Amino acid sequence: MAEKKGTEIRREEILGAALTLMANQGVRSMTIDRISRLVGIVPSAVYRHFHNKSEIIAAVLTMIVARMQHNVRDVGKENTNSLNAFRKLLMRQIRLVQEFMVIPHILFSEEVYSDNPALKAQLHDLMHSFLDTLAELVQKGQRQGSIRSDLDPFRVATMFLGLFQPSAFLYHLSGGTFDMVKQVDFSWKLFSAAIKNEAARTSARPAAARR
Repeated sequence: MAEKKGTEIRREEILGAALTLMANQGVRSMTIDRISRLVGIVPSAVYRHFHNKSEIIAAVLTMIVARMQHNVRDVGKENTNSLNAFRKLLMRQIRLVQEFMVIPHILFSEEVYSDNPALKAQLHDLMHSFLDTLAELVQKGQRQGSIRSDLDPFRVATMFLGLFQPSAFLYHLSGGTFDMVKQVDFSWKLFSAAIKNEAARTSARPAAARR
């Protein structure tokens, strides 16, 4: 049992070092030798947990997407109204991007798109899984009547992803100076107005305003 716990802790240390290297210098800068030096172990110790660099990148991707999916499920439980849940989720995704500055590095890395077809396929599957989880939240809102029933849930989920992904990229390029919160807040107003059920919008207005 203690050995397993030690293995999990070591994996976390290796992934933490990989995240630091990729965030500061890009994906190509992340090597087994550099990871081992940062963790304070020999390179062979890294290979006991990951066979190669691609496995480390895959593990980082899996960890980040798992956090994203966890956020979706949390806001779904905490908010009875799906539109409110999406708004809260957007703020959580912004905090996630700020925490993991490495996300744009990986998403736009040649090592993902050109050098490693298997890694590219895994990223595709992970993002589709996240979009499916988002689509479930859209369907919940459609059943509640807060989101338009004529909209395709998966398409709405994809639009939602577009609310923060370009802003995250600009935030990364600017070294953190781009006002991501302000831009996402503006995008949210357009998005929520487009998907909100008209009946729900009308009933939410004061009676005097509807006369």
